[in-house]
Amino acid sequence: MKRLKLFFTALLLFSFGVVFAQSDYNCREFKRAINAKTRTLTGQPGENYKTNFAEYKINVSFDTQNNKLEGQEYVVYHVNESRLSVAGKIVMNLYRNIYKKGTPRIRACNVEDITDEGVEILEVSKVISDTEKKELKFSENGTQIVISCGGVNEGSTITLFVKWRTRIAENTHLRGGKYGNDSWFVPYFFPQIAVLDDVFGWDNVQHSGNEEFVFERSNYDVNIQTTGKKVIWATGELVNKNEIFSKEILDNWNRALKSDSKVDIISSQNLSRALKNEKNTWHFKADSVPDFVFACSDEMLWSGASVLLKGNKKRTFVSSVFFHNGFSRTIDMTRKTLEYLSAERPGVPYPYPHLTVFEGSGGMEFPMMINEDFDNDYDSDFFTTSHEVTHSYFPFLTGMYQNRFGFMDEGLTMYVPQYFQNKLFKHRNIIESAVRNTEYTQTMSENTPIITPSYSQTHLWVFTVNSYYKPQLAYTYLEDIVGEKVMDNILNTFTTTWLGKHPLPYDFFNMCEKISGVDLKYFFKSWFFSVDVPDLAIAQVKDKTISIENKGGLMVPIYLKVNYQDGTSETIERNALCWNASNNMVNMTVSKAISSVELGNSQIPDMDSKDNVWTK
Repeated sequence: MKRLKLFFTALLLFSFGVVFAQSDYNCREFKRAINAKTRTLTGQPGENYKTNFAEYKINVSFDTQNNKLEGQEYVVYHVNESRLSVAGKIVMNLYRNIYKKGTPRIRACNVEDITDEGVEILEVSKVISDTEKKELKFSENGTQIVISCGGVNEGSTITLFVKWRTRIAENTHLRGGKYGNDSWFVPYFFPQIAVLDDVFGWDNVQHSGNEEFVFERSNYDVNIQTTGKKVIWATGELVNKNEIFSKEILDNWNRALKSDSKVDIISSQNLSRALKNEKNTWHFKADSVPDFVFACSDEMLWSGASVLLKGNKKRTFVSSVFFHNGFSRTIDMTRKTLEYLSAERPGVPYPYPHLTVFEGSGGMEFPMMINEDFDNDYDSDFFTTSHEVTHSYFPFLTGMYQNRFGFMDEGLTMYVPQYFQNKLFKHRNIIESAVRNTEYTQTMSENTPIITPSYSQTHLWVFTVNSYYKPQLAYTYLEDIVGEKVMDNILNTFTTTWLGKHPLPYDFFNMCEKISGVDLKYFFKSWFFSVDVPDLAIAQVKDKTISIENKGGLMVPIYLKVNYQDGTSETIERNALCWNASNNMVNMTVSKAISSVELGNSQIPDMDSKDNVWTK
């Protein structure tokens, strides 16, 4: 049976292209990148590493009465990665094709939100000059289009013009949708150039509704019009706010920009007179961000405050857009989280001018914007807010491949603020929750290694545990191995080193080894590349020697309470490196006669606790 399990694991890992040698866990594509000097074995980018960059100028009209959005964009694409000159094509993501009839999807969509057209591409052209455009051929491939553009030399630019229209789903809340009577959160509404990198080339992962996204950092210049007299919130800064808002709203906003305490900007009393005109064009600009999103409403209220963060010279504006007054407490939650992230872990100043939390559904992060439910439960609301705020760093500063390796950003975003969260929660313990959730999936037939590409993990709960809870525990036990200060250094160095780049799991693993000076290969293999399970047992207590067996194979810490016959007791702990590839038994000798032994605690998963107690 053990041999069959090992064969199955090897076959599974081979099928996902992540076979590792005895002393290595870097995949084949990553090794090619090392040879090309774009990646290294120290976790640093290689001397030949490059990223591309885009500048978007977008004009959008959104008819909320008919759910119709029309837009056109000019995209200046700066080509640094030379593969484009060979490929002769540009790939753009059309994430809203998840609502097109016939698109394969894992997450269900309401039937009334499915359309025959999806995103209709009306024109794709190459801009030759101010007065001349050349129409380009393109083909649609699920949630992407592939544009034939000819060779583009490294170090040059190409300017595209794209015109499109689509419907915005009203009833399906996949990270956005309609709320209240006529309030909307609108993500992924425009054709967006996919990532072209040194390892995978063009990112060709189709969006099925489950996995998330990878973006290239870009500049955005966006004009938005909507039907009705609506307020719009978005990524970036509102350029023409003086033309749009009444003096009363501007005065409130300016007070909030200087205040540590909440200021009501748009309230039920002034909502009807918030805007100067019946119809407005909202002009937003955002530089060096991975994505752009907007929300609009004629009924929601708006409160805000600000915070001076460590490392920043200007105060950061924090606001809440809501139906229920209680939701505005997310302002204080956001302020506290930003203070922690900027000053402690990862210890990098929050780089954006604002962060706006919108009362919608789901819990989803966007640059400078968050869409989340109101649970009216302090722990739940605080967790969701602080989790989504932490995504500002993972993946928005570090441009991780969420669609391939969801555990990279979700696992870190669970782990990084967990001690801060536990201090402020009233009832919840975030680490103990991760233990319970991890235990639930470990012996399921659908269980797969964490490293399995996210788009291949079709069982929702296995995907969730592998993305969030199990890597959270792995990083927790990693800190137990290397120490708090070293882990602080790893997180800070990783964030600043990969700012605006696209790190892979192997980059993080290699950096952990380089900074800590500890051989962590067996640990990472056990947690990320295997289907071993957490299951320790007291194998034997003989005289003054306690033998602990690792029955499940997963490298978890040992926590042991030993009660002695003289009435005293002692706690013995070993970090996860007490196990290695060739040993599944740890012997511990004590100095006194033993009366009983208890193995484990609430922060270490164990699939079978019946063999965790021994009594003389």
